[in-house]
Amino acid sequence: MTKPVSDESPGPPGGTPTPRRSKSVLRSFRFAWEGLSFVFNTQRHMRVHVYIVTLLLIAAWGLEVTTYELLHLLTAFALVLITEMVNTAIEQTIDLTVKTYDPRAKVAKDVAAGAVMIAAAYAVAVGTVGIASSETFWNAVHRIPQPHPDPQMGPVQTVLIGSILVAIIITWIKRRTSPRSLWGTGIISGHTALGFLVATSITIITRNPAITCLALALALLVAQSRVQSRIHSPLEVVFGGALGIAVGVVVFLPTVLSLD
Repeated sequence: MTKPVSDESPGPPGGTPTPRRSKSVLRSFRFAWEGLSFVFNTQRHMRVHVYIVTLLLIAAWGLEVTTYELLHLLTAFALVLITEMVNTAIEQTIDLTVKTYDPRAKVAKDVAAGAVMIAAAYAVAVGTVGIASSETFWNAVHRIPQPHPDPQMGPVQTVLIGSILVAIIITWIKRRTSPRSLWGTGIISGHTALGFLVATSITIITRNPAITCLALALALLVAQSRVQSRIHSPLEVVFGGALGIAVGVVVFLPTVLSLD
């Protein structure tokens, strides 16, 4: 005859059994929130994902995307955040159980990271299609100053000059700090500088908050890719972003003064 299952846990040896605590819905939500907090507080990539998603949602709201397109965007963004959390859980589990190098552990981590990459690529594709179908976006693009018939500096030429200035500054800094890696890594991320130069230029040219959020989200995506690929450190990416913003403000200063 089988013994009935008790709702009490055995407790310490020689002691009285202690009642097993039921897992209430409230406790489940608290544990889930602790998991979210852990990922956000410890995983830099998760924080960047959240900032990018926030900027893109603000851009989508400002560009008046349809409800159907917004649902697609939310699904894509949720997929990115979910895969990032699963990736973190897999990494923590492997680090807990594997104390030495194991090629199988490397494969597990690489596969999880690949899932995040695919989700991010899907989100970029959905965001591009959704925003490109917005009439507000194209109206803002059409308001960009067109080249004047008389020879003068236009937005495209100004951005090109700014890119050349960024390249010259970064080349000079790399020659002073690490002459052997002129076109490799350095104390400033050139890709990030160019990304934020373009974002600053778009902000000044369009003066549209929604498009500004979109441009900043893309610049942050470039910056994150440099850190995630371990080409640059977070500080080097920050230096690159600051350089890009500064050069953008300088080259477009005459335009800002003329508009004011």
